[in-house]
Amino acid sequence: MFHWVQGIPFENNQGAYDGLTLWEQIDGGVQFTATRKFLTAVPIALFLLSTHYTHYDFFLFAINFTALLVVLVAKLPVMHRVRIFGINKLDYEMD
Repeated sequence: MFHWVQGIPFENNQGAYDGLTLWEQIDGGVQFTATRKFLTAVPIALFLLSTHYTHYDFFLFAINFTALLVVLVAKLPVMHRVRIFGINKLDYEMD
């Protein structure tokens, strides 16, 4: 959800955050803050728990690892304000 929903749920921002996802708005876009580190560690912890409780089944490990990679790549600083294949892109450019 952090990487998909754009804008904020309130109407009093005058469109300042319309082109940014919730992840891009956290801490004003500053990278590697405590909040972002925690929200990056949560999927890793869930991955480790899921692999343990599925008894390290290779098929389920591959599914969980693929999902982990997708989530972690989206959180990288290189991906800030990047829309892959134009998915979730607004019709107008934000400055």
